[in-house]
Amino acid sequence: MKKLSGTPKKCYKYALTAVFIQYCFGRNLTRGQEENYSYVHSIKENPKDFNNTEILIKFKNLVEESLEKSNFHNHTDYGTIDKIINYFREIVSITKKEGTCLINVSEAEEFFDVKKVFRASHPNIQSHHWIDVDFINGMTITVPEFFTYADLVNIWNILLDKMEEYNIAVNGDERIPLIERRNKIENRRLKYEIDTLSRTLWVSSVTFVESYLYFLFYNLKQQNYQAQTEKAQSILKLQKVEDDEIIKRLVLPEFINGKNNALEKLIKSYKVKNEMRNRFIHPSAFRSTSNSPELLPLLTINVDEVIDTLTVCTNLVKTIDDNLPEEYKILIWWDRVSHPEYSEYKKGDITNPQSKLSKIKYDS
Repeated sequence: MKKLSGTPKKCYKYALTAVFIQYCFGRNLTRGQEENYSYVHSIKENPKDFNNTEILIKFKNLVEESLEKSNFHNHTDYGTIDKIINYFREIVSITKKEGTCLINVSEAEEFFDVKKVFRASHPNIQSHHWIDVDFINGMTITVPEFFTYADLVNIWNILLDKMEEYNIAVNGDERIPLIERRNKIENRRLKYEIDTLSRTLWVSSVTFVESYLYFLFYNLKQQNYQAQTEKAQSILKLQKVEDDEIIKRLVLPEFINGKNNALEKLIKSYKVKNEMRNRFIHPSAFRSTSNSPELLPLLTINVDEVIDTLTVCTNLVKTIDDNLPEEYKILIWWDRVSHPEYSEYKKGDITNPQSKLSKIKYDS
């Protein structure tokens, strides 16, 4: 930009702003963005060709119209262009260093109406949330429990594939003795992979619950939630808490009216699953309190137990969220993905075919 001045420089800055708008909304690989890049390079290489007031007015009108449609503040103020370019430069710098750029919603609100932009997909978006600004996918609101749930679904899908592959291999050619089919190197390798995925799924299930509870706790703290009970008031003053404390001192006293047998059963089961999870992430050769080796679960875990754990953990999270007031609900993405049916051995899919990203075309 240092080599440019006057009208060509203004044209260049408007072209860069057009690039930024497309970039923000996931249209970086479209025909329109290619045209924007072409203008950027042409202005830089041949500035004299753009020393023209009519071209500048054309650029200005098109960019201001795009800024308005994209809900940017002060879209007719030339100072907005300078702010956007400086912000664009910062995002590119962070992306080069970190691989992507996370910006706080409060920062983005200085440039555009974030809540209006994401109203349809994230009605409960808060100023303390984070936006992932990716060169290909554009801006995406990031929530911790979605990532942990995505891990859970993806690992489950892989497990089903491995189980099908193993069953076909072991139950296939009956002319080969069963002991040889089972002990075949390739089949033993598959069995080890199934065991690994089973343990990983167990850990991921508990992690999903933890991430949900911590995010709920974080949201309420950031929103200065006015607790009604002493238990909730005391825990919201803390910076670090345990997941079971969030349930006992925040969720139950504040949001669960009366006795809820189904929820209490899930909480009790979750506690057992959580204790077992600790054995997987902290394997030990010690004897347990029941005098059995703590290594035992690593050897005896089976898919039916994993399915029970998956069911307990997902049902616990969903039950808690269903009991929250609308403005505090977290699982706003729940109805936009296809969930696994664990007992039916059916896969899930975390991609949303109705999302704006799914519908972007090259000619968008």
